[in-house]
Amino acid sequence: MPSSNSPASTIAVERKILRALCATGIDPADWNRFIARLAAHPWKAPEHRIVFEALRAIRSQDATSRLEQLPAQATRMGFPDVDWEHYFGRDHAERAELEELLGDLEAPT
Repeated sequence: MPSSNSPASTIAVERKILRALCATGIDPADWNRFIARLAAHPWKAPEHRIVFEALRAIRSQDATSRLEQLPAQATRMGFPDVDWEHYFGRDHAERAELEELLGDLEAPT
């Protein structure tokens, strides 16, 4: 099992965060705060950076609209081959869960 600061562990946390951000149920104020916290994160997986930047580029505050637009936004950015199954599938994300994951990601190595 990877240590909590290993690249594999960081990539797993990144994916969980993005999967949660692709879920519904996040208050728009929390959404904006989470996106701002992640803006300077040095993404370990290139696909994760693409998904994050595509999420940021979509201006809708509605989670359902964001999800509908996300694949097209990534394609417009030049990345049509994202494996969306890794990110879609959750119906709801809890604020506390996202806070914990962001804390894990921001923890010093």
